[in-house]
Amino acid sequence: MKRLTLAALVMVLLAGCVTTSSRTRLDEQANTDQAVQTYIQIGYRHFENNNLHQAKAALNEALSLDDQAAGAYLGLARVFDVERETALAEENFQRAVRYGGGTESTFQYAVFLYNEGRYQAARDRFSDVTDDAFYLRRAQSFEYLALSERRLGHDAAAIAAYRRTLTLDRQRASAYLGLADLLYHQGESSDAFDAYQSFRRLADAQQSASSLWLGIRLAEAINRPELTVELADQLARRFANSEEFQLYQSWREER
Repeated sequence: MKRLTLAALVMVLLAGCVTTSSRTRLDEQANTDQAVQTYIQIGYRHFENNNLHQAKAALNEALSLDDQAAGAYLGLARVFDVERETALAEENFQRAVRYGGGTESTFQYAVFLYNEGRYQAARDRFSDVTDDAFYLRRAQSFEYLALSERRLGHDAAAIAAYRRTLTLDRQRASAYLGLADLLYHQGESSDAFDAYQSFRRLADAQQSASSLWLGIRLAEAINRPELTVELADQLARRFANSEEFQLYQSWREER
C-alpha cells in the first residue's frame, strides 16, 4: 500500500513541472491506457459469458493500441485454451508472462500446463508462483504444486506443499483430503486419519466414492469399526455402481 501511495505522489510532482506539450502527450497516453483496459475488461466479460468470438475481437482491439498489453494476451490464452487451440494458447500465455502479466499470468499458465499433462513444467511455474508472498491465490498455488509433485512421484515434496497450503488456509477441504490420501499411502495412518477428519468437518456432504473408500480404510487402520460401517453404508447407498464400491466389496470378502 505504501508503494502505491509513493508512486501516486511522484506522478503528481512530475505533472506539476512538465510543459504544456508534454502534458498533452501524457493525457493522450492516459486515454490510450484507459481504452486498452476497457477493451480488456470487455473481452473478459465476453469470455465469462462464453462469447468467444466477441472476446477475441475486444482483446485484439486492446492489442492494436498496445501490443504489449499482458492482460489482453492472458485473455486470448484463455479463449484459445477453451477452443483447444493449444499452441496458440501457450503462445499467448508466454506473451502475458513476458510482458509483465505478473504472478496471475504465471499461475494461469501453470494451470494450463498441468491440464496438458506437462507436470514438470507446471511444477516449476507453480513453484515460482508460491514465491510471491502477497499473491491472493498463494494457498491454492501450493495445493496445485502438491498435485504436480505427486504426479511426478515426489510424495515427500507433495506432503510438504499440502502442509504449506493448510498453513495459509485451514479451510481448504480438498487439501486435507489430498494430504490424507498421501499420508495413508506412506503408512502414516494416524496423521492421515486426522487430515481426513478435518476434510469431513469441512465438506462431509461433498464426499465422493473415492473419499469414502479412503475413509473406510483409514477407519479400519486405526480401529474405528463404527466409522467403517458408517462410511461403508454411505458408499453403498450413494455409489453402488462405482469402482470404489466394488473394491470395498472385494476388500470386505478378503477380510
